[in-house]
Amino acid sequence: LCGSQFWNSTETWYTNDPDFTPCFEQTALVWMPCAFYRLFVIFDFYYLKASLDRNIPWNKLNVTKALVNLGLLVITALDLVMALVKKGGDSGLPRYDLDVWGPIIKFATFLLLFMFIPLNRKYGVQTTGCQFLFWFLLTVLAIPRCRTEVRLNADRQKILDSAQPSEQDFSWEEYQFVSFFIFFTFSSIMLILNCFADGMPRQTKYQRGENEIPELSASFLSRITYQWFDSMALKGYRNPLEEKDLWDLRPQDSCSEVMPIFAHHWNQKVRKNYKGRARVEPKAQFSNGNVTFENPHGEKSGRKKGMASIMPPIYKSFGGVFLFGALMKLFTDVLTFAQPQVLSLIISFVEAHETDPQPEWKGILYAVLLFVLAAAQTFILGQYFHRMFIVGLRIRTALINAIYRKALRISNSTKKEPTVGEIVNLMAVDAQRFMELTTYLNMIWSAPLQIGLALYFLWQQLGPSVLAGLAVMIILIPVNGVIASRIKTYQIRQMKYKDERVKLMNEVLSGIKVLKLYAWEPSFEKQV
Repeated sequence: LCGSQFWNSTETWYTNDPDFTPCFEQTALVWMPCAFYRLFVIFDFYYLKASLDRNIPWNKLNVTKALVNLGLLVITALDLVMALVKKGGDSGLPRYDLDVWGPIIKFATFLLLFMFIPLNRKYGVQTTGCQFLFWFLLTVLAIPRCRTEVRLNADRQKILDSAQPSEQDFSWEEYQFVSFFIFFTFSSIMLILNCFADGMPRQTKYQRGENEIPELSASFLSRITYQWFDSMALKGYRNPLEEKDLWDLRPQDSCSEVMPIFAHHWNQKVRKNYKGRARVEPKAQFSNGNVTFENPHGEKSGRKKGMASIMPPIYKSFGGVFLFGALMKLFTDVLTFAQPQVLSLIISFVEAHETDPQPEWKGILYAVLLFVLAAAQTFILGQYFHRMFIVGLRIRTALINAIYRKALRISNSTKKEPTVGEIVNLMAVDAQRFMELTTYLNMIWSAPLQIGLALYFLWQQLGPSVLAGLAVMIILIPVNGVIASRIKTYQIRQMKYKDERVKLMNEVLSGIKVLKLYAWEPSFEKQV
């Protein structure tokens, strides 16, 4: 592939002066960011489709991005041309596959990124995480080659200083040195530029005023570090927050955006359960959080009552964000158990320092790796909870809206069946339970995964003693089941009391005049 060894553990790991091979630096460390972006570029297309804004004006930021990206395209194309001219044929230098395919892969990736600059401007996308992560990985993974190129150039310079003036010609190695550092400089500039969000779009679906939430215009770096929230935290630290201090809700989370999506899937579910085309609206009944639609054609048509469950519409409306959050939860669980493994390596490094001393750089590497894993887990876990709270908020918004609209549309005969207390509790309590449940719903699969990984790693440290802890967990499962069953029973009984209380309060408020005239306040107060 590149005329040299791809991996050499003697030079990389079993040495006091570690370094990657040139082949590894020019292939794996460059192609990994390219593969990452091509794998996740679908998210950039999704952001274009889901954007509510349009037409960001040309400004210094996006013009500079376009020029620097164009410079990367030029230098990459020049690498390919120089490889075809300087190597192979009569030049005496062998031409390897890397000399051709390396620039082609980079050129294709940079061209894709260059195309997104005007597309993001047209569709009002101010920042994208995939592009920031690509430039971050490309810049960080290019640092080992910087060290290698500087060393090689220093050795080359010593040879040139001792050579005759006629022998000092511009070699292929010198071109590679200059070309790489131009490439590294441009990549670093692109990383810095992607730390900032683009300008405000000219056309917006919703009016964006001075009180809009800063998250809308924040860059990806600001979003993952929650730097956009600093002003609110500082204001709350100085003075108690009031309602006027709060920002406007994000348009994506507003009822006008959430409800049409849920209503579309809900209507599809209702039509699937009720296929008849009767002029009379099917009679609706509320039961255990479901809506029952009776068949107006009667039993002669052979159709039975159909249950319209709210869960399939919820899955279809908000399942995408929830699944992305579940993927983040998986990464968090893996990172949680990766940290003890690194800590074990640090302990082994310290214990072996007296008997079999290892190079000092390994201890530094373990310490840095432990910090990186902890930081990555913190960032991902924060984004996971943020997204889960947003999904729960949208589900709660959709359910309250759907229940309220249905309560306004049901017939007078149907209104006698569900009490006012039941309808109010559906909107106030049951919808809120969905919001609370969403945040921890992933524990259904996350908890067994964490228990399994914990038992596996503990078995390596403690052996069969782990089975004692496993036995305690198994014994506690029936106990937890009994407790959960009792809690459920009490909650159902409590909800009935709430329904009766709200119904009674509604009657009290409706007949407050009669209640005052007859002085029935004490008796009704006792009932309430």
